[in-house]
Amino acid sequence: MLPTIKAELRKLYSVRSTYVITGVGLLLTIFVTGYIQGFNLKGADLLNPNHYALVITGALSSVPLILGSIVALLLITHEYRYNTILYTLTNSRSRGKVLAAKIVTVTIYALLLTVVVAVLAPLASYIGISLKGSHLVAQTIPYASLLWRSLYYGWTSLLAALAIGVLIRSQVGAIVTLFVIPTVELMFTSLLKTKAVYLPFTGTSNAILTHPAASQGTMSYGRAAIIFGLYLLVAWIVAWILFLRRDAN
Repeated sequence: MLPTIKAELRKLYSVRSTYVITGVGLLLTIFVTGYIQGFNLKGADLLNPNHYALVITGALSSVPLILGSIVALLLITHEYRYNTILYTLTNSRSRGKVLAAKIVTVTIYALLLTVVVAVLAPLASYIGISLKGSHLVAQTIPYASLLWRSLYYGWTSLLAALAIGVLIRSQVGAIVTLFVIPTVELMFTSLLKTKAVYLPFTGTSNAILTHPAASQGTMSYGRAAIIFGLYLLVAWIVAWILFLRRDAN
């Protein structure tokens, strides 16, 4: 199993797109949090005791993890696109080990990316505020809650993207699906009203990070995590069965 995991990790860090996509996400994080949520911060925003907590959750729910999801998706769809999946399956004793190794690889990448974004976002905001010569009020940061929610959100978001890649296999189709699903969910938001919080991506997934004042208490963090976890579990059961049973090409 360990050699298979090492092989998957090698695929991840040896592909140029991993660095390009991750780098773009981090640069956009620095710009948004450093300039818009830092240097350009003024007025009542400087009196918000939850500013840094909101900066972290806002950064995680936007560009970096969206682009990180594409990296996770490419880990499987690249192999189908260039037909290297045949070599991967041939070099392993079972398809299950290959898929498990990809899950472990994406998990490592997701947790590392989440930690980097969670540290980089408030740091960039702090530097931006300092350069402007402004001062924030004393900050209230729920470290324990923020830590588990951030790591859980980052991990499940990228695992969901990987599941889409395993299910669809087509690179273009999987990327389109990754962006279409939240868009379709938004179309049903007005129809479902308060029940829209149970939609997987725009509802339960976002509720894991959303500040209570923004969510108006519609769903607790724990409940949101459990519901999205169940969505993800069902998706992975289907993806696992199909991956074991379907032909490689």
